[in-house]
Amino acid sequence: MPRPIGSRHPSVWGGHDLDSVLRPARRTLLSQYNSSVRHSLASAVALAASALLLIGCTSAPSTTGPSTAPTAAPSPTPSATAEIEPQIVVSLDGIAVTDESGIRRADFADLDAVLNLVGEVAGGLPEPEKVEDPPGYEYGMVNYTWDGLKVFTDTAHEAPASVAITGSSLNGVPIMTEEGVAVGSTREELIDAGAWALVDAEDPRTAEFVGVGGREAPGTESLTHPGSVGIIFTLFWFDGDVVKQIQVPSNDYSDI
Repeated sequence: MPRPIGSRHPSVWGGHDLDSVLRPARRTLLSQYNSSVRHSLASAVALAASALLLIGCTSAPSTTGPSTAPTAAPSPTPSATAEIEPQIVVSLDGIAVTDESGIRRADFADLDAVLNLVGEVAGGLPEPEKVEDPPGYEYGMVNYTWDGLKVFTDTAHEAPASVAITGSSLNGVPIMTEEGVAVGSTREELIDAGAWALVDAEDPRTAEFVGVGGREAPGTESLTHPGSVGIIFTLFWFDGDVVKQIQVPSNDYSDI
């Protein structure tokens, strides 16, 4: 009868002890196993060495090649500052002087400011000149006269100022109206600026005096258009077809 598996009695195979029969086979297998392990370890070591060599060849950056020096960014070119052309612009409200320091203004309602501003440009303030009164009137008016410009006011400095432009420049600074018209401009330039004749019966293309612009002056009555509110405007005086004088502001309700 066969013995149950796990019996402690020695096995017998063909009358021999089973352990003595299998011993040589075990030695052979153990020898082959050790040889295989040694071979596998040798192969693994060889592969690891090869991998290290490859890593050493590919991962280290080259230090023998030519180096490139960093290129400095070009400095920004400073933008050219636009040159400011000095000028004097006269409007119905006052005078504006533009130069390298900016824009300075003076309203006609502030006579002293007007005189100071014009005096700064002209290089000084002249003595006032008395204006001859019309027969039978005493207005007490004076002019401050420069070459190219006059400021007209009263002796007490209580009335607003007005100006007469008599030249194309003041101390080398061009003078013009806000429409860009100056002494020396042509009649055609005035027509393009919307000039109108002071009297309805006249034609601005032939009239000696023309007006440009116009703003109502509440509380006044026009002398040229009775029943209508008076206006202030810019008056141009021609010599032929060329502007020879400009008065700002002028009006149609005063006989001065």
